[in-house]
Amino acid sequence: MKEEEETIVTWSRTSSILPTTFGHTIAIHNGKEHIPIYITNPMVDHKLAEFVPTRHFTSYENSRKDTKSRC
Repeated sequence: MKEEEETIVTWSRTSSILPTTFGHTIAIHNGKEHIPIYITNPMVDHKLAEFVPTRHFTSYENSRKDTKSRC
């Protein structure tokens, strides 16, 4: 009989990852939605917030494609 894994949903980004959570999936809130993260051994003793980005980087090169002349 195969046991299904439950995803743990949390809003606490400052919580530390303990060795007992190794092998679990935790859905961490990034400010907009919950992002599921599978906990592996190198993640132990780090904070949850380190593995979920909160901002989407937009390149500055896109703003330089204008055709205006520069004096």
